[in-house]
Amino acid sequence: MDTYDVIVVGLGAMGGAAAYHCARRGARVLGLDSNRPHHTLGSSHGATRAIREAYFESPDYVPLCQRSIELWRELEADTGGSLLSTAGAVYVGPEDHPMLRGVATAAEQHGLDAERLSRADMAIRFPGFALPDGWGGAFEQRGGVLRSDACLAAHVDLARARGAEFRFEVPARSWHQNAAGRVVVETRDCKIEAGSVILTMGPWACDGLRELGLPLTGRRITIVHFDAIEPSRYDPADMSVYFWATPEGVFAGFPHFEHEGVKIMRHDKGDVCTPETVRRDVSATDIGEVEHFANRYMPCANRKVRKSLVCLYTMTPDSHFVIDHHPESRNIIYATGFSGHGFKFAPVVGEILADMALTGATRHPTGFLKAGRFDNLSPGPA
Repeated sequence: MDTYDVIVVGLGAMGGAAAYHCARRGARVLGLDSNRPHHTLGSSHGATRAIREAYFESPDYVPLCQRSIELWRELEADTGGSLLSTAGAVYVGPEDHPMLRGVATAAEQHGLDAERLSRADMAIRFPGFALPDGWGGAFEQRGGVLRSDACLAAHVDLARARGAEFRFEVPARSWHQNAAGRVVVETRDCKIEAGSVILTMGPWACDGLRELGLPLTGRRITIVHFDAIEPSRYDPADMSVYFWATPEGVFAGFPHFEHEGVKIMRHDKGDVCTPETVRRDVSATDIGEVEHFANRYMPCANRKVRKSLVCLYTMTPDSHFVIDHHPESRNIIYATGFSGHGFKFAPVVGEILADMALTGATRHPTGFLKAGRFDNLSPGPA
């Protein structure tokens, strides 16, 4: 039986980062994934992802985000490439909206540079945005955009350079701790043993972690890229990412990039699904919802649709992540429920998972992400 220090199951953003951080510490690492490299079936594909520091979801994320930015910069230095650019994050909504209050709370608690903007300020700073009366915005300087494909490749390539082994299109069928305290992972062809196993399965966790009773659900998200009427009104030198809290829902997107156009998505709602049941085609109705938002609030963005695609979120009821040990084996660690805002945290999550797998605990403040918060809730739908 082949043996390793750590086996990582699932090689999206989190799994690749976990493999890298384990390998850089000298561990013998095996990564398994049921899909081919660079697939588009889960949550990690696409050209761009956001990073932002004034975290409106909870100020508890701010230290993790700050460490993640440090690690992205270290990864850039190691690869010699550009992974992260920062031109700021913009938040827009009614003046009293919880999203704007959340940005202000995170900034106040952590001493961040976040500027509140009036409707008149927004018209001057961001002329491609059309704010109704009584609306305003916020701007944080350290918001940025990640080149997600390059980020994924960087973690995997550097892990491999440090001795990690990867096997794609090899599903892990089961895992259990044996009498010696080692973890045995079974694939279709063999059994493999390791000191620890890290489970980072993206939307496949809804089924793969079912025995834990976690309230996880998959959500189908449509992403639309537009050729802009006036690209200069969505200049990436002015901002990296934006969030809109509207009566129609929460929308997020990126400015006009040369090969991507203007990217917009509905962030807070999508059909419940699994990777097996998700509808992968993008309908006229899907596009129409995003077009309606663009035409009303970003009227110079939509000359025509350039392309569209589907992404899967893995949701928890409170939209926060879950990072924890398996209740029956501390040598099995899992990370899931990244709920559409996890990619930016990949390097720090990888560091946390490496801590847990190799030393049993992490110094990072992850108590708010433990699974125990769901003890009184029912699991997600079957």
